[in-house]
Amino acid sequence: MRLGGLISGADTETLISALMELERIRVYRQEERQEQLQAKQKAWRDVRSALTTIQSRLGQLRLPTLFRARKVELSDDSVATVTADAGAAQTSYTLQVVKLAQSHIITTKSEDAYKSADEKLGWAGTFQIGTSAGELKTITVEESDTLSDLAAKINAADSGVLAHVVMVGDDQFRLVLSASKSGAAHQIQLANEVAQPPDGQPYGKELLRDILGLTGDGRLEISQAQDAEIVLNGEHYYSSDNNFNNVLPGIKITAKKPSGEDVVSMIVSSDTDKIVQAVKDWVNSLNSLQDLLKKLSAYDVESKTGAALAGESLVRSIQYYIRQPFATRIEGMPESMNMLSQIGVTTGAYGSADYGKIVVDEQKLKEALQRDPEGVFRLFGLNEETRKGFAVQMDEYIKSLLDSQSGAIEVRDKSLSVQIDRIKDTIERIEVQLEQREKVLRAQFTAMEQAMARLQSQGNYFAMMILGGGLSGS
Repeated sequence: MRLGGLISGADTETLISALMELERIRVYRQEERQEQLQAKQKAWRDVRSALTTIQSRLGQLRLPTLFRARKVELSDDSVATVTADAGAAQTSYTLQVVKLAQSHIITTKSEDAYKSADEKLGWAGTFQIGTSAGELKTITVEESDTLSDLAAKINAADSGVLAHVVMVGDDQFRLVLSASKSGAAHQIQLANEVAQPPDGQPYGKELLRDILGLTGDGRLEISQAQDAEIVLNGEHYYSSDNNFNNVLPGIKITAKKPSGEDVVSMIVSSDTDKIVQAVKDWVNSLNSLQDLLKKLSAYDVESKTGAALAGESLVRSIQYYIRQPFATRIEGMPESMNMLSQIGVTTGAYGSADYGKIVVDEQKLKEALQRDPEGVFRLFGLNEETRKGFAVQMDEYIKSLLDSQSGAIEVRDKSLSVQIDRIKDTIERIEVQLEQREKVLRAQFTAMEQAMARLQSQGNYFAMMILGGGLSGS
């Protein structure tokens, strides 16, 4: 029962709200602490994400395949597509595409065209079909079969020959046969048998030649079975499918169109652009991490407030380690190739726009790659018991930070999760207490109003008695 201060004149609802707001300060303090911990956890997870990106960049730099990557330049890339694997010989070639591979395609002659794809053949019999590279399959034809039925039977035979019906004009449909594979070895083969004529009709017609028009002088050969042919440094090579993958070690050539009399130059060289880009991607990821750590650890002297990771010793440790490789040497490497600065990877000079960042001198890096690509690889990826390249060292350090069991960042993340969960439990517990406290306050105020109401009622009663003489001594 809420009396709302009708008797006492007090605004009990306001009083209760004010008292509960004071009690709720405990919740606000816990929520504030919770937000701080959540912000710190998010900050560490952002750092983890940035470190993971660096790891992915390091994955390339520590492998020899990157530094042995090759690129191919063609004077006319419309003639062929050429790719080179790591380690392919760096040299030049001459290339001509003489002809492309073709599939064997034949069709019935025009005078043997059918009026409809569903027109019945009217003759029965068998014939064999296949390619010169495989086994001939027997096809059985019934009098009731249509041109479409025949195509379906050929396709179902899995003979290496595909059949389809095409419309070549008004009321003109023809059967087209094509080898499923290109090349001279896949020429269509047909073996004829004498057809069984309809009732009352004489023998003397062959099913393939006379009824279907697929053999004999009258058939049409749309495309001959043909191998692709190229000339590489004066030598002729052939392929059934336009791909020449075993002609040169580590090089794959796909012919695209005949070059005629033109000779195409083909140059295989080290793909320095790819290596430079990989180094730049790694450096950019390091700079991004540095920017992130600076932002997350900032402290405002005037407001005396710090960012989520302000004062964290691990932040300072990571910042130090990121910059360390650019001032150290790889032991056991030649003096000319044992520091990153020697290949153009340095920290920005004091007073420059790049101060505090890691920068890449692309020209210097390319010169180092042209001079000693293997040495550059060993600078990054050398992995021996006593000597490790910078990429290997940094990768191992990041792994130690991110280890799911003992990594410093993972340990912090799990600890923060535990603290956040405890605060959630505390808030829930306080909320239950506050709910009970509000009930007690309402009960107390209600009891007070009721007591005051009784006193007021008694006072009114005595006043009435006095005024009415009810208390005289008669």
